[in-house]
Amino acid sequence: MMKSTSLFSTLGSSKIFLYVVILIIVLSGLAIPSLIKSTFYLGLFINAITLGIAALSIGFLAHQCGLIMFGAAGFTGGATYLFGIAVMHFNWDVTSAAVFCLASSTLISLLIGMVLVRARPLPFAMMTLALAQMLHSVVKLTAYREVTGADDGLTLNWSGNFFGMTQAELARPANFWTVAWLALCGVMLLAWWVGQSRAGEILRATKANEERMRFSGFNTYVPRVLAFGLAGFIAAVSGLLVGLHSAFASPELLDFTTGANSLVSMLIGGATVVTGPILGALLYTIGQDQFGASGHLELLTGLGVVIVVVAFPKGAMGFVQSGINRLTGRHHASN
Repeated sequence: MMKSTSLFSTLGSSKIFLYVVILIIVLSGLAIPSLIKSTFYLGLFINAITLGIAALSIGFLAHQCGLIMFGAAGFTGGATYLFGIAVMHFNWDVTSAAVFCLASSTLISLLIGMVLVRARPLPFAMMTLALAQMLHSVVKLTAYREVTGADDGLTLNWSGNFFGMTQAELARPANFWTVAWLALCGVMLLAWWVGQSRAGEILRATKANEERMRFSGFNTYVPRVLAFGLAGFIAAVSGLLVGLHSAFASPELLDFTTGANSLVSMLIGGATVVTGPILGALLYTIGQDQFGASGHLELLTGLGVVIVVVAFPKGAMGFVQSGINRLTGRHHASN
């Protein structure tokens, strides 16, 4: 009985310690604008956050379901357009438009997921790409210029405050950092919580052997649809942040290249832990900035991605995690 009580006490202490660490990280992140005075670098980190959230949506679905979205740009860019349409054509205030953007994007993702998750991994990837390319073509049609702005894009103007900030204040990196950072922490915690839950266990078991799970009496369809919906929601958060900060919805947001940036970021960082895609996005964003200054952006980016993927098959975060596990294992062994 004493051993059992000691075990529960240890588990409780571990959870409390974890929550304290998370709280410290969240609060520490809010202080970044006071440490980084450069508007350029602060804007660079905000771009890394929006890219990282998009990469997290891909990584979450890949890790939990074994499905990769080649057309992630359709979900991120589509959310930006939904937000833009709400504020420009529905004349909604910014908060109502943001809620509409996230809710409608999630609902659309669930409906799409009801069809796509039945497909095998390769057809699934290609169908998501096809959907994104279709949406990219639609927003560029001159017949919808009044709604989407066609090739010119959609310049956004809205009323009301978001997190107590006006549109002009949200455009400043130092002010927008709080919104971007809290959104990043929120989606990371959500993805981590789902991955640690029973639903996450069912998803990963289904990925390993779907036929056995069916024979064991588990419903393998609904959990994957819900996982796709969650991935769509996370991607929509990235698209909403882009709309709030840039106040512009461009067809480039739906381009294959935009989605490829998210996919590459996920590969660089790894998808086994929620911090992987975020680290990958940070490395990719910094690399793009440095490589671009050299005048050989495409060449150096391609070489860098190949080297990282070959050297670290589980991504940069997977490499870090393996190192930590080895050190921890040696520590326990020495004790």
